[in-house]
Amino acid sequence: MTEISKLVRMRNRCLGLAAVSFLVWQLMQGLEDVLAPSNATFGVVLIAGLVGIGGFVAAMGVFLVYAGKVTETRTQAVIEDELFAHNQARAVRFGYIALMVLVAAGYGASSFVEIPSGHMIRVLMVTGVCVPIFAFLWLDRASGEEEGE
Repeated sequence: MTEISKLVRMRNRCLGLAAVSFLVWQLMQGLEDVLAPSNATFGVVLIAGLVGIGGFVAAMGVFLVYAGKVTETRTQAVIEDELFAHNQARAVRFGYIALMVLVAAGYGASSFVEIPSGHMIRVLMVTGVCVPIFAFLWLDRASGEEEGE
């Protein structure tokens, strides 16, 4: 059971790294659009964005290693049990609700303020990627505590 626990922890860390790195990457790209290239903080934002991209690429590499270990140990069915599927479905539902709230808020706000479409698309993309991942990690952590891990 310890091998399975290690694989679950590795999956969760990989997902967390991917979500945080993606969030940093996209936030920094958004700031790059807003800041003038001559601004002193632009360099810091650019470097932070590169760190975000690097973290995202590293998370994808770790995920490939993780997938290989799961295949090698033949624990896919154990790791992706009914609770995993339930948590995954709830996380996707949280992401969908967050997207619908943002769409409605953006639509309402667009009656009063001009919102650049590029910024709105980036916000929707980050929400669609990060909310389900963070929700899954929160749900999976909560279920792991109940089992006494």
